[in-house]
Amino acid sequence: MSLDEFLSHPRKLVRKNNFIHSMTPIQYCKIEKYRECVQGTMRVPKGNKGQVCIHNFGFYLSEQELYLVEESHFLMEYLNKMAEGTYEGYSFRQILLALFEELLQDEVLYLQKQEEHLAGLEEELLKKIPDYFYEMIMKYRKRFNIFHAYYEQLMNMGDVMQTSVNGGLSEEEKAQWQLFSNRAERLHDHVEMLREYLVQIRELYQSLIAVQQNQVMSILTVVTTIFLPLTLIAGWYGMNFPNMPEFGWKYAYPAVIIVSVLVIILEIIYFKKKKML
Repeated sequence: MSLDEFLSHPRKLVRKNNFIHSMTPIQYCKIEKYRECVQGTMRVPKGNKGQVCIHNFGFYLSEQELYLVEESHFLMEYLNKMAEGTYEGYSFRQILLALFEELLQDEVLYLQKQEEHLAGLEEELLKKIPDYFYEMIMKYRKRFNIFHAYYEQLMNMGDVMQTSVNGGLSEEEKAQWQLFSNRAERLHDHVEMLREYLVQIRELYQSLIAVQQNQVMSILTVVTTIFLPLTLIAGWYGMNFPNMPEFGWKYAYPAVIIVSVLVIILEIIYFKKKKML
């Protein structure tokens, strides 16, 4: 149901105003326990064509009823899947847990695809440094931060649900919520690994950029060194002292040219032997 439908619901619900306050707006995933009920909000990220869409909904749980409140129809897909299963005899707590587990159903596949994308980015980086690399890194980092926080919040919710709620959970229900917490923790660890992988790719990029810069500096150094003797020759004969004997020789100009060319050739041979060219 929508928030307006929940507000106009004729049944008097305990701590209804607290729930409404949490819904406007929903900022993160959380659970609030009370003696009469459990309230919570969910902020669920879902990957969609390289983007992350955020879906919000709230839940109000008591022994007699479970309300799911959202402004979109995000939950309908998951509720329809659940309708195909058998939940006869389930408590509302177990139904809520089943919904949470359904929300995590495809998360492993999504994270595996993200890992494959990072591997492809790394291979591309080794072949050629792509344009807008830092923009790509920023998108991945923002995406992973969102999922990292999401899974951590789910872990906390699972821990809270294992404590006394409306008289306490059965041992079976505690075990089920513990499994949910463990699953969220594994996803959290997977995202942590992806974040570290992203840092390694960024360090590789910085190393490649440093290598390129060193190569450019080496080339500039070699070019400067090659033409330094020519600068000396040009400066020497550019002083135009009247008693310089070369000025009176008719072959002085071509001789200087030949000497300059020979100097350049010898320097190139030397730098090639030293593997600097």
